[in-house]
Amino acid sequence: MSCHKVLQAQGYRLTPQRMLIIGALHNADSHISAEEIYEQLHSRYPYSNISTVYRTLELLKKLDLVTETDFGEGRVRYHVAEKSHHHHLVCHKCGKVIDLPESVLYPLRDALLRNYDFEADLRHLAISGECSDCRKGAREATLAVSDIQEKLRIMLDYWVQHNREHEKEFCDWAGKAASLSTEASQQLKEAATRMADASKDLEKARQALMERKEEHQDVHG
Repeated sequence: MSCHKVLQAQGYRLTPQRMLIIGALHNADSHISAEEIYEQLHSRYPYSNISTVYRTLELLKKLDLVTETDFGEGRVRYHVAEKSHHHHLVCHKCGKVIDLPESVLYPLRDALLRNYDFEADLRHLAISGECSDCRKGAREATLAVSDIQEKLRIMLDYWVQHNREHEKEFCDWAGKAASLSTEASQQLKEAATRMADASKDLEKARQALMERKEEHQDVHG
């Protein structure tokens, strides 16, 4: 039975404002908020008040003509009950809303009644979580980070080993050059020192990278 007929049967007046509010609910493509309904009402009746919308919505809820759902956006939304009974999966990352058949939660409803003697009102629930697209994006980002970490580790391993080999080579040549040129020998010794310092810095970078990799694995599994 439509909202109009139920209200008439219950003895409620169908004022122009109520008719417009009911019309806004029925004409909405999806769930609609009180504020959005009020925008339509105010454009037609400039002196109307949003409290009229709230009072009408409360009446329609009381008569089980509309359902109220919190999508986690700071305001509730309404839906005509006779249109369909369903739930919603709401992605807390991108805001995507996926309709869920009411029958999916029948096992939960039956389990609550059977095990706890509790008759749950599971109409129009909004279940927050993470959609497949966002989860896929997170997995791809994790793989990308892991790939960069591994390539960087290989590069650091190479340069640490490379510097150590050249450090030793410069030291050997510094000794050989001492009899030929004191200045050349000194330059080679300084180059060896710089190589040693660079190796220490590279080793620190490699250690920091490995610690960050372990933290990333702890967080993302």
